[in-house]
Amino acid sequence: MKPAAGYLPFLLALLGIGLAGCSGSNGMMPTPTPTPIPFFSGLFEIDAVSNTDFPVFRLQGNLTQNGNSMSGIMHLAMLSCVSFNTDIQVTGTLSNPDGLRFDLAMVLPGGQNLSFSMSHPDGTFFPGTYSFTGAAGCGVPDAGGAMLHGMGLTGAWRATFISSSGTTSQMNLALTQTGPDAHGFFSATGTATITGGTCFSSATVDPASLLIGSASLLILDNSQPGTSGKTILQGNFGPLPFGGESFVGTYTSTLGACSESGKVFMDTP
Repeated sequence: MKPAAGYLPFLLALLGIGLAGCSGSNGMMPTPTPTPIPFFSGLFEIDAVSNTDFPVFRLQGNLTQNGNSMSGIMHLAMLSCVSFNTDIQVTGTLSNPDGLRFDLAMVLPGGQNLSFSMSHPDGTFFPGTYSFTGAAGCGVPDAGGAMLHGMGLTGAWRATFISSSGTTSQMNLALTQTGPDAHGFFSATGTATITGGTCFSSATVDPASLLIGSASLLILDNSQPGTSGKTILQGNFGPLPFGGESFVGTYTSTLGACSESGKVFMDTP
């Protein structure tokens, strides 16, 4: 069956529109728009272990993404030759040849160069390697394994307090991570309700709290007017294997003559 007489010109015109849309004005295929590298800026922790010696150390602080570049301020823990409060400037790049790759570099106060190269397809945990180069400073030049992970701690948390006497209490906490400040440190605001124990039943998060991953300090102020009670939590924030965050540590609660201490576990539902 032959097409109707007016149908063929219409079909050719339609095909011409489609080809023009594909080729552009110069007859070439248009350059595809680069896909942004998926990541986020915020709180990060890097754990490192030497291949040849015992040194184990940790970096904690802020990393900020700007396109494919990274920058930030981090702090060295577990190395006695550098104070944790020393600001360490970090620069780096992101690439995604096979999943997401991180390359970071920094110069330590003693003049040594510390660099990391880490990657992972799903962007949750980043295993990789590190290297010290340059004259001996914090340790002999060496290399080892490293693991980077980021933490977003804003959200709803549930907690269980177990006092040294065996009393169990529950807490619901609405936490908002704040910062970083000029030194790459994070704090928090929020409110909490506590049932079953501790020295008070409602609290606000004290901005003096320090959220840095491991060895964090979370301070809860009694929210009843005219009182000064505090519950101080010390421990480790970290990602759970299948999503979400956790906190494991100890607590001390005081209000007037009331004093209670024990262990605490928190997670994000």
